Amino acid sequence: MDIHAGGQSLHRNVIYRTSDVGDLPFSAQDSEDPRDLWSALEAEREQGKDNLLIPHNGNLSDGRMYDSVMYDGGTIDADYAERRMRNEPLSEIFQVKGSSETHPELSPGDDFAGFEIHQAKLSEEGGDSRVAGSYVRDALRRGMEMSRAEGFNPYRFGVIGSTDGHNSSSPIEEDSHHGKLPLLDGSAGIRLRTSSYIPDFVSQGGPGWSGGGLAAIWAHENTRESLFDAMRRKETYATSGPRILVRFFGGWNYPSDLPTQEAWIDKAESDGVAMGGQLPEAANADAPSFAVWAMRDSDSAPLDRIQIIKAWIDTAGNSQERIFNVAWSGERQLDSDGKLPAVGNTVDVAAATYTNSIGAHQLSAVWVDPEFSPSQETFYYARVIQIPTPRWSTYDANQLGIEAPEPASIQERAVTSAIWYQPSR
Repeated sequence: MDIHAGGQSLHRNVIYRTSDVGDLPFSAQDSEDPRDLWSALEAEREQGKDNLLIPHNGNLSDGRMYDSVMYDGGTIDADYAERRMRNEPLSEIFQVKGSSETHPELSPGDDFAGFEIHQAKLSEEGGDSRVAGSYVRDALRRGMEMSRAEGFNPYRFGVIGSTDGHNSSSPIEEDSHHGKLPLLDGSAGIRLRTSSYIPDFVSQGGPGWSGGGLAAIWAHENTRESLFDAMRRKETYATSGPRILVRFFGGWNYPSDLPTQEAWIDKAESDGVAMGGQLPEAANADAPSFAVWAMRDSDSAPLDRIQIIKAWIDTAGNSQERIFNVAWSGERQLDSDGKLPAVGNTVDVAAATYTNSIGAHQLSAVWVDPEFSPSQETFYYARVIQIPTPRWSTYDANQLGIEAPEPASIQERAVTSAIWYQPSR
């Protein structure tokens, strides 16, 4: 279903487990209310046509993708929450039209929250999309607040990335980016507004758009059914383009050297849960431990750091968040606030090049939450950050012989689905 009413991007992509799919797609011409789409797909599942939905580019939804009310303005209830999570177990956080992980206004303490922010609504009248209700971390926090206050959570989902390219090819490589839509951004000149042909609909495309993202899935087999099952259980993560490998597990008694042990993934799974799962009740431990491992894309840049993002419900029923740096390259040290110095920047903007003289090939850690409270509902997810590299617009500017627009360099990344902890009620 593809809705652009008033510039609100409320797209949903439908994924089927097998090739036995519906005869006709359900579109916004049938209804603009997602509940009607859910009903149509629920009816198909009763016929054996298993399916799920993935909302995308919530950053341009004008606050409606993860709203505090239903599409028609009605109050969210337990039935709505259960249906939403059954139908929409995943959401997209990276694609050509920017990042939907978080926003500096929502996460002022997050030094990496300003990544690929794009807010211009997809409408001729223009204007910026409302921030609250448009980003995934905010939605996950809002869902916990509803869980505490109401006893249900409509926003307990995993994450993926996508390209959203309409060129029948992937534009994710920054050094060979070829745009999303051939007529609107199909050349360096059009993308950077130096061409003699500039589309009338100039809010589309341009330097503000991103290179795209990728969906990463940990499946037991490379089959359609196994990939679908992994998406259903939310054992997924998103990257902003590079093929970074990430494993993330949560448990109660992980040894500090777990990622270096033989068959460590089997041990992590047997003693805990993978990304997308819920921690079991505490077992002889004061706080949960998390095992995280990441390896760079061999065709991309080394890694700067691994972070774990924690959000929890305080005693007043409000959600809070904090960023923990848990593994990093080089000899840097955390300051008293847990901040880590920047890794450095080897990007030569004029030449559109960088070097691999900084960063790490792989990073790993076992991190124990130092501030855990067994009475507070909490979620955790991992974020892996690369060293700075030239943005696609810098490569384009070099090709055109013009000055590169800002930002000239970016730190690409991978973001995992969360692991939740919920105390007994």
